[in-house]
Amino acid sequence: MSKKEALSEFQSRLTGRLQSVDDAGAHETAHWLAVEISGRGFMFPLSHSGEIFPWFEPQPIPYVKDWFLGVANLRGALCGVVSLAKYFHLEPLDAAADFAIKVTTQDRRLIGFHPSLDLNTVLVVDRLVGLKNRHQMTDTSTANQYRDQQDVVWQEVDLRALAQDPAFISIAQ
Repeated sequence: MSKKEALSEFQSRLTGRLQSVDDAGAHETAHWLAVEISGRGFMFPLSHSGEIFPWFEPQPIPYVKDWFLGVANLRGALCGVVSLAKYFHLEPLDAAADFAIKVTTQDRRLIGFHPSLDLNTVLVVDRLVGLKNRHQMTDTSTANQYRDQQDVVWQEVDLRALAQDPAFISIAQ
């Protein structure tokens, strides 16, 4: 059997297995990447999220808004680095917070936008929490907020809308 035929057969088997997993447990599919920012829970839709990078100190740029921390060379691409904590004007929560654990630079991550959103920007998050799916959550009375089984409130961030928001795209002071 040639390599091309073997690859084709492998892809067919993999597609079939993925489809059977989707059919058997569609409610188990993860929908969001859960992160912590300033002691609060946020979720990014997986379909809008891109690559996750370890913390990398950005090169500052003059004459930009304070939430635009600078640029970083990530895998050969020059990316803008945005602090969502500053962009959303979030003050750190006190010790009574759900995520009241001291954040270190080892915990901090950079989350990219999905390539389809065409935005060379990464978002600074204090900590990755994990994946969340809809069946684990209940709606709250506030739009795009959900409560998990541990009674923690999570705010969904629409990365597509953020990538198209003129206030987010305009970084100059």
